[in-house]
Amino acid sequence: MIYKFLVALLIYAFPAEANDNKVVLAYTDYPPYYGKSLENGGPITEIIIKAYNKVGFEVELKFVPWERGLQGAKEGIYDGIFTAWYRKEREQWFVFSAPLPPNEVGFFKRAGENIKFDSFEDLKHYRIGVVQGYSNPSSFKEANLKTYAVKTDKQNLLKLAVGRIDLAYTDKALGRYIIRTEALQHIKQLEWIDPAVEVLNQYLMLSKKTKDFKIKVEAFNLGLKKLSESGEMNKILAKHGF
Repeated sequence: MIYKFLVALLIYAFPAEANDNKVVLAYTDYPPYYGKSLENGGPITEIIIKAYNKVGFEVELKFVPWERGLQGAKEGIYDGIFTAWYRKEREQWFVFSAPLPPNEVGFFKRAGENIKFDSFEDLKHYRIGVVQGYSNPSSFKEANLKTYAVKTDKQNLLKLAVGRIDLAYTDKALGRYIIRTEALQHIKQLEWIDPAVEVLNQYLMLSKKTKDFKIKVEAFNLGLKKLSESGEMNKILAKHGF
């Protein structure tokens, strides 16, 4: 309790005394959650900026490819990156914020294909599209699945539509967004398989290389709590169709 009180004092004192009330965050396109072309950068971007603003921090965004942003954040070129899923191995470089709205991650298939599974072992005979740089379940490797990596989720969904792969592993909302906005000709050909393989919270990751990273992540968490308690977070999500 005393620790939290001291952190709160530091958060409010830090910007005024150190004149260092800015966080520089890398992000990429991950619609409909966030992206350069979305209104206000999408709901997650809007939530992150407003959460920081509530505790006196300014946010500067750097739009970069995911892998470049991740490496830059590891090295401290950026203060952090959003969003990411929790993975134990990432703790050597980052601290994780309080959770943001989650992803439902799983498989799209071609409509009419009778693909069902109780475990990944059941999918050994299928060609599965994944995205380079994404953190897939470790059980993929354990089951020795046939995975084929490309640079974007859109590429996987198009490959799926024309029969070059059997399954595309992606976020449910992202996949539906891509089909609706960039592959409408395939909307009747592709369908989601319920249930999701994983429901994963999204996080803002702050680099351990950045100055006062503990204060910056606690500042964000406090701002996020205020945003949630005031009802503003739900309004932002509803405005963006969530």
